[in-house]
Amino acid sequence: MFKWMTMKRFIYFFVLFLLLTLSLFYWLNAISSRTLEDNLIQSSMNQLDYADSILDSVVAESSQAGMQYTVDNRVRLYDHDKKVLDNYDVQMNKNDIHDRMMESVLFSQSIDSLNIYWKTDGDFITTGHDSNIEKLLMDATSQGWQVIDGGLYYFSVSSIMKPSFKPSDIQYVVGIKLKTQALTDLLNKAVNSKSSNAFYLIGENLLTNGTTVEASIVEEVKRTVEANNQTIMKFDYHSKNGDYYILSKYSPEIDTYMVTYTRVSDFLVPLNRTRQVFFTGIAIIFLIGLVVIFTFYRNFYRSVYLLDKKFSQVEQGNYGTRIREGVNKEFDRLFRSFNHMVTQIQSLFSSLKLETELRKTAEFKQLQAQINPHFLYNSLFFIMSAARTSPDSVEQMSKHLAEYYRYNTKLDSREVTFGSELELAKHYLIIMSLCKELEYDIQLPETFETLPIIPLIIQPMVENAIQHGIEGRQGAHQVAIEVRQREEEVQIVIRDDGKGMNSEEIERLLRRIESEHAPAESRGIGLWNVNQRLKNEYGKASGLRFSPNDWGGLTVTAHIQLTQSEV
Repeated sequence: MFKWMTMKRFIYFFVLFLLLTLSLFYWLNAISSRTLEDNLIQSSMNQLDYADSILDSVVAESSQAGMQYTVDNRVRLYDHDKKVLDNYDVQMNKNDIHDRMMESVLFSQSIDSLNIYWKTDGDFITTGHDSNIEKLLMDATSQGWQVIDGGLYYFSVSSIMKPSFKPSDIQYVVGIKLKTQALTDLLNKAVNSKSSNAFYLIGENLLTNGTTVEASIVEEVKRTVEANNQTIMKFDYHSKNGDYYILSKYSPEIDTYMVTYTRVSDFLVPLNRTRQVFFTGIAIIFLIGLVVIFTFYRNFYRSVYLLDKKFSQVEQGNYGTRIREGVNKEFDRLFRSFNHMVTQIQSLFSSLKLETELRKTAEFKQLQAQINPHFLYNSLFFIMSAARTSPDSVEQMSKHLAEYYRYNTKLDSREVTFGSELELAKHYLIIMSLCKELEYDIQLPETFETLPIIPLIIQPMVENAIQHGIEGRQGAHQVAIEVRQREEEVQIVIRDDGKGMNSEEIERLLRRIESEHAPAESRGIGLWNVNQRLKNEYGKASGLRFSPNDWGGLTVTAHIQLTQSEV
């Protein structure tokens, strides 16, 4: 009776578990649907905003080109030159204006044609083949964007300065026509799937990328959109073809709406199918589960307990544990898989440890191989030139050069100390100070003298400060090295008074050293190597940071995260 009651309670628990699973799945499915829709909408908004920003840049570029030729001296004085110059010079000026206009069109991906029309005598220069553009320029009386026959034109007018402006005061008109292909290409950037489409609403006209646009959606857009150039307007639309969300962005400069719409129901079909499959699977599992409970009830918990115990041993690092096969025939295959998995994990950890050691050794050997031969050549030439005039300098140079290369060539891949690394940097700075005017300052607290660090971290940063900082600025001669602790990290700060970097150059340098792949060119590979080694050895929070300093140069800071035992 006791066993039957235990079995019955277990069945009740199994049924309750299935009901909870169904409820949880239904809730997760609803959340997944909402999350998927929100992500789709956000993705569409981002792409629409991106396409609109490109459109704004295209419009700004075209407007700027129009204004540029409106105030251009050759264009502005063209009428006057025709009166004072002979026909040949006039034609040469006209050809020069045309060539410059063609150059502007060729270098622009969005301008279809650039045109100038002088209303005073009907003279006309064009880079295109549109037969109607001349008439459009003749009729132009104001400055700005116009939509004509589904095309976008920008007109810039120049008039004789008078207290009150009249159309008759216009001397000439500069007209720019945008490429229709450039506009339709932006529509492809505004869609994110095969279930999405996009179009421009220009007044009552549509401009599409060649795909068919649903007429009902166009009517809904015309009825709903508002001229708001600050935000993206979003509204839902339901039809017999499915559920849609529609996004629109208004461009006030060209009085045009960029519209995208996406059929959400297409993305929810897999979720609905998954839900159906899940409910069917739950029903099958329930029936099979009842059979399994009655068949394997006696042995199930014992085998699970054994497996859990072995997993705990593996979690604690005992990769030599195994389950003796034959304990439970129903679980033999699972036990064999467990034994195989633990064996593979044990082998993997051994291989990983070996590969890690080999990688560190290879990285270190690569750093040693990067010793700059020009540094050695320059040092030897200095010794030759100073051999007769300054024996003391030769002695110092030889001593420090020997110490410098002895340190580099006898290093292995094991950790060294801050003291020995800064001693290497000091040798290098003394050598450089003998060759050129150079002042240096090294500050290392005594507590950091014996603190371990991976080798050849400080030296590449010092070389970078001199080669790319001090040597790039006339009169620069100062280098300062400071080791300090900030909370749970050690900072190695190297400052110079060299040419420095602005914020854009610093941002480009950060992107280069944070890349997963080394720079293709030799410039910057030393800092990339240092940054990657710091992250690999001390964690992702470690690495290099750059900032301007009070000297006008650059400050390079190496952040080294310490473990709790090292702090």
